[in-house]
Amino acid sequence: MSDPWEVPGQDRTVAILRGACERGEVGHAWAFVGSPGVGQQQAARALAAALNCSADVSVEDPRGIPRGSSTQQGPCGSCSACDRVLRGAHPAYFEFERSGAFHRVEDVRQTWLPVAFRTTSEGRFKVLRVIDADRMNENAANAFLKALEEPPERTVWILELADPDELPDTILSRCRVVRFAAWGPAQLRAEAQRLGLAEGPDLDLAVRACMGSPQTLRRLASPGGLDALRRHRSIPGRLLAEGPGAALGAAKELDETVRREVEARKDEGKATLDALAAAYGTEVPRSVVKQVEARVTREEREAKITALQAALDDLTSWLRDCLLVACGSQEGEAIHRDAGEQLTQDARSLGPARLLRATDLVLATRDNLELNAQPQLAMESLLLSIHGLGRE
Repeated sequence: MSDPWEVPGQDRTVAILRGACERGEVGHAWAFVGSPGVGQQQAARALAAALNCSADVSVEDPRGIPRGSSTQQGPCGSCSACDRVLRGAHPAYFEFERSGAFHRVEDVRQTWLPVAFRTTSEGRFKVLRVIDADRMNENAANAFLKALEEPPERTVWILELADPDELPDTILSRCRVVRFAAWGPAQLRAEAQRLGLAEGPDLDLAVRACMGSPQTLRRLASPGGLDALRRHRSIPGRLLAEGPGAALGAAKELDETVRREVEARKDEGKATLDALAAAYGTEVPRSVVKQVEARVTREEREAKITALQAALDDLTSWLRDCLLVACGSQEGEAIHRDAGEQLTQDARSLGPARLLRATDLVLATRDNLELNAQPQLAMESLLLSIHGLGRE
């Protein structure tokens, strides 16, 4: 049985969280600051499990905050409560994600606050995790501030953010801030091996191309992940060689990728519900089912955008390398140095000025995907525009 507190690369942060639990100093709000996907989810769920572990025999003070005790060893990681919290499907644990470009005031008033002030059907402490908390719009932040000024009992907020400057000081000052460290090359290589990549060119490419992001590394190490990367970076060459038909063909390929990702989210949701049915041993509470179903629906919607943004990230890194080569750098300095001949060819065909314009088009499309009701048309327009640059 693995220790729920084992969060790769985050020993210092875990020590702070674990110590707070043991001393009964958890508080009502935490700010997890760091690049996305470096262990925030594991740490949040471990904290929630520690506060709700069925094997925990610690006592509580009158405010409902657990006192430190030599007998408090949660989370055990094996009881039913720990199992369900660590799966992200327990009545006392909630994860709030953006439904669009920003968290909206409607999200705060209609979802977050009712959940925070509602009595939980099970568990001692509610733990509410807000993902991308630095993406609250002004009205949402003002509405949420009231929950921090008058926090409900037995409720712990976890705000995840990459940029503290994007969160109002009035909110951040009410949170205990812990910082999540970026992963270095050694940790990324170890994670790539854990994910199934053997030492060799594929592992080297995945570690370079992920640009320090464990999330991107997991995508690249998944079945077909590196094949998709190679298809994405071949797009400029195909557009230049084959004409506008290649743009429509590439857009169709990306649409098929989106469809597969959405189906995968549906399958994962069904597997989660099946596992919960086994864990409960009886009928799964309707509140938990609704929480899982809402999460799956959100993940299906996000999968459509995430798959396209991943392709654009791959394309951006390729165009960056082409620009380096076009400006005189050696291929050995490039992320995609395993494809040196194609790099040189694309760099010569487009040249620095058009490569910069192509990169701007890709980045603008990426930013606009969340606001675009027809992402496939946006991708087709982008690819046709890149083809047009090659004809200038």
